[in-house]
Amino acid sequence: MSAAETRIHNALIQNMPAGYHFDTHMHRTVEIFICLSGAITITVLGAPLAVRAGEYLLVFPNVLHSCDIPQDGPCSILQMHFYPESLPQLAYQCSSSESCFIFELALDKRKFFKGRSTPQLAACLEGVRAELANPQDGGRNMLEAYLTLLNILLSRDLYDRAPKSRLYENRHLMRATIHINEHCTEKLTVGGVAEAVGISAGYLTRLFREELNLGVSTYITYVRISKAIDFMFANPNYPLTSLALEMGFCSLQHFSKIFKDKMGVSPKKYFSIRPI
Repeated sequence: MSAAETRIHNALIQNMPAGYHFDTHMHRTVEIFICLSGAITITVLGAPLAVRAGEYLLVFPNVLHSCDIPQDGPCSILQMHFYPESLPQLAYQCSSSESCFIFELALDKRKFFKGRSTPQLAACLEGVRAELANPQDGGRNMLEAYLTLLNILLSRDLYDRAPKSRLYENRHLMRATIHINEHCTEKLTVGGVAEAVGISAGYLTRLFREELNLGVSTYITYVRISKAIDFMFANPNYPLTSLALEMGFCSLQHFSKIFKDKMGVSPKKYFSIRPI
């Protein structure tokens, strides 16, 4: 199995009958689907989102959600799940408007976003589905190309919704968040991150405060929580105390407090829900 295939969990067409229900769950992957016909309601953290034919919904990793099909008719979706770990490297090759989706993954603040599908997006997801269903020579390169295209299409949609946002225009901020994500298990300081992206510690601190309403250290802590979630789902029997210390927290109590502040539930309760 190629590296690209391991980064794409699946891509398929789902046909669901009227009244279908899939209970609360979450994924370690990014989930994106286009509603091909009918309608579907995805409830994300208690908030219902109606997605109709011609619309798409993207749900970020480790976000609790459920699925319901209305009683008045069936629904068909084109769905894809993929792991986000390989995307940050693309940020160094793309323009700001083509890196927005990677930036949102690094920020880890959004839970989902919804938009109108386009022929390009539908062709991208269908191309991945067809390639996985019938592998061909050069399939690894093809899947890599589809992942790159998907990032650009999603980034354009995000950018077009906020064309005047300085958040997506500042390359230093983008690269700082990506650097933190890539090195979060190491010892990180504001000065070290600033040096890595070529600016002063004072300017970096001001960027985070003005654009994200967060301190750099607080953001580092949130990223470590996110990485801890990924690690625990891959290693479900790993001791929480060891995880907390290895992720840079001073104690399990400190980890648990920050975790509950960010995720709304304790680590024990959160990890009792298995991802699919």
